[in-house]
This record gives sequence, C-alpha cells and structure tokens, in this order.
Amino acid sequence: MGLREAKRERTRQAIADEAMRLFVTRGFDAVTVSEIAAAADVSVKTVFNYFPTKEDIFFDEAPARERALIAFIRERRQGESIVAALHRMQSSHCSRMASEDFAHFARVIEDSPELQAKELDLIARFTQLLGTAIREELGVHEVDAKIAANLLMSVHWELFRNARRLAVEGRHGPAAARRLRTDLDRAYRLLEHGLGSLEAPIAG
Repeated sequence: MGLREAKRERTRQAIADEAMRLFVTRGFDAVTVSEIAAAADVSVKTVFNYFPTKEDIFFDEAPARERALIAFIRERRQGESIVAALHRMQSSHCSRMASEDFAHFARVIEDSPELQAKELDLIARFTQLLGTAIREELGVHEVDAKIAANLLMSVHWELFRNARRLAVEGRHGPAAARRLRTDLDRAYRLLEHGLGSLEAPIAG
C-alpha cells in the first residue's frame, strides 16, 4: 500500500471509528452525517466520498468481509469442500460474535429499522457473490450454484442473528461462543446430510 492509499485508509477508518462511537452512545438514528464528519475532523463531502450512505458507515467492514468470503473459498485447503470451508470460517468467528464489542454492535442494529433493511441488502449481495464464486470454482449449473449459495448464506445469516439475540440478552463470553458453535454445527449437519434429518431430536 502506497502513502496515498495508506492515508485514505486511515481517513476511512477514522470516520468509521468516530461514527461507531456516536452510534453506540446515542443510537444510529439520532446521529447525523454532519456530526460524524465533525467528530472525524473532515467535511461532510469527504464522508460521502468514502461511504455512499450513513448505513454504509455502520457496516464499514462489509467490503472487506466480501473479499474475505470469496478468498476463503478460492484459497481453501486442498481437498476441502466449499461447505466445509465456510463451516470452518464461520466457526472461527463465534468467539468474536460472543464478545462485548459485538454486543454494542448488535444493540445498535436492533434499535434501527434502517440498519435491518441494509442488512438484508448486504445478505442479498453476499449471496449473489457466493453463487458466482461457487459456479466459477466448481463449474456447476448456475441454478445449482444459486440454490447452494442461498442455503449457505441462510446459515450464515442465522448465525449472525442468533449471535445478536444472545448479545442483546447480555449473554456473551465462552459459553455464548460454545452455544453459537453448537447451533452452527447442527445447521451444517442439516446441509450435509439433507433435510431428512430435520426430525431428529435436538441433543443438549
């Protein structure tokens, strides 16, 4: 990364950090872009140069998450299936999603219909990108790739929503992370062995 790119990244991160501080303190809907710009010591125009909408500021990590998702699939272990790779990736996120920092993030979303709508848009985009990656990696029919992407992303979204629910309830730390992994493992068993196992009793 060159000096100019590094400076741009620092500015972008400063905007996102100051915005999140305000969002957590006052709630997403109560904070204006002008206030974010002032807190980050930049102009409103500069904020919009980096983020098209206020919702994009909150979900500032989304572009990096997209790139990481596709890279994880394309650079997965030799002989590892895409399903197994995504299971491994999502399992590795459970501790972070059971942290106090995530709890702050979760509460802001729960209080904002605008962020919940943006979340749906992001899930749709992630699903489209995942479908394209599956089709290119495996050479399968486009319909098969789309169905697989929708199933896999539904697991990802349910993990996120489950983590958010636990966080809002004040349940975080190792026990919450174990709960998330247990639920995630069950979801992947359903994917790997078919919905015929749906009627199996839940252990534990």
